[in-house]
Amino acid sequence: DMGIFGKKKPPAAAPPPPAATRTNPGSPRVDSPRLDDTHRSPGATPKGEHDGSRSDSSSAASSSDSDAEGTDAAPPSPPTYAGTPCTMRLAIGVDGGGTGTTCVVIADDDDEHLGRCELRDRGANANSVGFESALRAVLDAVDGALDDALSGTRWKKEDVTLGVDDATAGRRALAVVCAGIDGDGDARRLRDALVARMPGLARRLVVDNDAAGALASGTEGTMRGIAVVAGTGTVAFGVGAPGGNTAGGDAAVNGETDDDEDKNTTGRRVKVGGAVRARAGGWGPAFEDRGSGHHLGTRALNAAARVEDGRGPPTRLHGDVLAKLRLRPGASNVADELRRWAYSSGPAPEWSKVADLAPLVTRAAAEGDAVAVGIVNDAAEGLWEQIFAVYMAIKRGGGFGSAADAGYASRAFKQYSDGDIVPIVLCGGLLQRDGVLTKKLGESLMARESGRTGMFSGLLVHPARGPEWGAAWMARKLMDPFGR
Repeated sequence: DMGIFGKKKPPAAAPPPPAATRTNPGSPRVDSPRLDDTHRSPGATPKGEHDGSRSDSSSAASSSDSDAEGTDAAPPSPPTYAGTPCTMRLAIGVDGGGTGTTCVVIADDDDEHLGRCELRDRGANANSVGFESALRAVLDAVDGALDDALSGTRWKKEDVTLGVDDATAGRRALAVVCAGIDGDGDARRLRDALVARMPGLARRLVVDNDAAGALASGTEGTMRGIAVVAGTGTVAFGVGAPGGNTAGGDAAVNGETDDDEDKNTTGRRVKVGGAVRARAGGWGPAFEDRGSGHHLGTRALNAAARVEDGRGPPTRLHGDVLAKLRLRPGASNVADELRRWAYSSGPAPEWSKVADLAPLVTRAAAEGDAVAVGIVNDAAEGLWEQIFAVYMAIKRGGGFGSAADAGYASRAFKQYSDGDIVPIVLCGGLLQRDGVLTKKLGESLMARESGRTGMFSGLLVHPARGPEWGAAWMARKLMDPFGR
């Protein structure tokens, strides 16, 4: 299976075992020139399992910082280090979500999986867990993955994170993508904190939002195209890059960002370092977020309530919603119980609780329920609006570049003759391959393709790996300024 840029895709990683805190789902590592016997201690054996907590001297610096939000204390002094900097070429990627943080370490010149650490109950969204907790989750995930990657070699994680010299500084890179990174200020703050605690990675370190990791997971690290995420919420994010090899954008990259920002906020566009970035959607349930799990769940509740009142068409969603909530159809207290369920946590129901009803809609639509089909069609249109808004914002700022056209026009199964040809990376639980919403979104895209309505052409991409791999590929791009 060839990747979208003509490269052979790596095989999909097996899912991690459910009970482990830190997992290594890849096949047993095969020694390569980067891990030959010159790097191994005599009689070295792989290190045992650990819980991902930091045990090096940087832990004290991290834990001593105040957790008070809104105060920027002076960065800690770099931890004392007297070892030998690691000479291995390593690309490190971290994905920090709202409820978990995952790090993967890969080889620089291929997709050999060297190490992995998954902290399932420790999120890195500073908006929900606080800045210091988010920082610690990232640091611990990096430490755990490096312990895994370096087991059996003569190197320690400190030789990567703390070792600094001109000869080895360019041999490793770190990319961190986190939910809650909404601008350069957020990215710079996290990057500065990481540099203070891991100076060995300071030379090539990028911090970006999680949507960038989603895009990179479908383009093998090339930051050009559009990603649309549809889970509990939804957002579309895109990058159009003159030069096409920007691993970052409005994020803090090596401590520098372009001050020449495009102040035209149409499409929420910003131009940084020659790369035009835009996003649409992601406003949250109060703004409807059409195409999100919350949106579909709300529409399912609405359909059930209308049937209960006798003011809506019959739909299996009525019975399915009641069954999901363990309510009996026809009971005299159904309406009261529905309201009690919806408002038990306050004036508005919890986002995730409503989003959990979304699969009822997609399942009913797949089986032909007319009401559910209408909801899915509306959701697909909402996602299309986001994609097109991002496309137009980037188009006004410079487009996606001829390199994208050449890369896609060369694919044998489809030829394009005009317009931009854009990868559209589909992420999130509602956009699974062969899912009913995915199919409808594809139909919406095809109906608007260049040559029919004058709009752009796109190729839907389902990532083979998660956003932590997207981040690792972004890190590898930082080590390869001329592209691959």
